[in-house]
Amino acid sequence: MINIKKASFDGDSNLGLHTEATDKFCLMDPTLSGKCREAVEDVLDVEVIGTTVAGSRMSGIFCAANSNGVVLPRNAETEEIETIRETGIRCETVDTKQTALGNLILVNDSACVVSERLVGAKEDLERIFDVPVRSASIAGRDLLGSSSVVTNKGLLSHRDITDEEIDVLEEIFGLECGRGTVNFGVPFVGACIVANKKGVLVSEKTTGPELGRIEEALVRNREV
Repeated sequence: MINIKKASFDGDSNLGLHTEATDKFCLMDPTLSGKCREAVEDVLDVEVIGTTVAGSRMSGIFCAANSNGVVLPRNAETEEIETIRETGIRCETVDTKQTALGNLILVNDSACVVSERLVGAKEDLERIFDVPVRSASIAGRDLLGSSSVVTNKGLLSHRDITDEEIDVLEEIFGLECGRGTVNFGVPFVGACIVANKKGVLVSEKTTGPELGRIEEALVRNREV
């Protein structure tokens, strides 16, 4: 049974900006309270690794990960890389001028889509994530990670994603793609949700209808 719960990270509704979750671990802002950490551990049932990324507490903006590895920007600090590697997780930087990798990458354990701005890093990303990498857009933009949430069981995207873009994502990930919002109308669902195949945490301001669409996409989803 997949858990879905509302939460706040010390008053902040942008849960996805502070975290990067997989089925094996979750990178998390180390300054958040123990209560926030416990919520992630309980709902997602994973090890939490407290670390900044590129000196920022907003780890979800600056990194991307699946169960096979973590990708950090080239300005990541040595201590951050070592903190992640000490847990046995593959962690590497990629040589690109883009730093907000979490906004530009959408990845799970079977596939990855990226912004056109990261096409030059395609081979490195395929090696680290151990999945095929393709470029795509969501709602006409390249903010794939902040516009969507993908787990190994479900896929939820920006309310304005086009039918054609949905077809591309469904073909790549092999999952049905739902449209939705969070936090009383915010379309950037990746910024306000942290999820894996075991659980989903959504911001406390999320409405009942929004929660229903999130549950349909991430909890009761079916493979296509």
